[in-house]
Amino acid sequence: MLGLWKKRKPEELRPPTYTLVDDFQTSSDSFYQSIEEELQQRKVPGLELMRLDYREGGMLSSKRDYLRMRRERLTFDLCSAPFGTSWFFSYRFCEIPAPFPFWQFIVLLLLLSGLIVGYLALFGMVWGGITIGMTILGFILLLRNTLTLGLEDFDSWLLTVPVFGRLYEILLRKETFFRQDTRLMYVEMVERIIKAKINEVTAAEGIEKIEFIEARPDMHPLLARMVQVPSRMSV
Repeated sequence: MLGLWKKRKPEELRPPTYTLVDDFQTSSDSFYQSIEEELQQRKVPGLELMRLDYREGGMLSSKRDYLRMRRERLTFDLCSAPFGTSWFFSYRFCEIPAPFPFWQFIVLLLLLSGLIVGYLALFGMVWGGITIGMTILGFILLLRNTLTLGLEDFDSWLLTVPVFGRLYEILLRKETFFRQDTRLMYVEMVERIIKAKINEVTAAEGIEKIEFIEARPDMHPLLARMVQVPSRMSV
C-alpha cells in the first residue's frame, strides 16, 4: 500500500458507534483476528485489511492498535481497548479523501510528456504516433471495463495511486447501479460482522445484552470535539 494513501486523514461520514462493557477484559489482537478471518471467508471483492497505530495524544504518547477495513475509499476503523476495569469497542465509518492539487496535475503532465517523447524517439513520428494512440485506446478500454474483466482488486488499487487514482475515478471509472449496490453491501456486511463478533466475544463471558451507542455531537462545534452527546440505538 502506498504511504501517501495511509497517511491521509479519514473524514467521518457519520458519528462513531461504540459500546462500553463493564467488568470485562479480552484480547484486542484475538478480536481483530476473528474479524479478519470472517471477512476473508466472505471473500469481499476489493477489501483490504490493515492494522494501524493511532497515538493516544501527542508525539510522545502511547499508540493504540486499530483495525482498518477498506474498500474503494470507504473505511471502517475499529478499536478494541481497555478502559479502567471495563472494555470498549468503537468503530468509525469514514472516507479517505482524494485531493488533486495543482502540483500533482503538473507532475502528471510531465510524466505524460516524457512518455510521448520516448515513444516518438523510439518508433519515429508515424509509428510512434500510432503506437501512442493504440496504447491510450487499450488503456482506456481496460480501465473502463475493470469489473467486466473481474478485476475488482485492481480497480480498488487504482484508487489509491497518487495523481492517477483521482483522474481514473473522475474520467474513467463509470459509476453504475452495481457499484452502488456492492458499496452498500460492503457497508452492511462489515457493520453486521463487527456487531456479531462483539456479541460473540462478550457472550462467551456470560454477558447477554450489548447496547450500541451512536455518538451525536448536537452542540456548538467548538464543544463537539470535546464532548459528545450519545443517542441510544437498538441492538
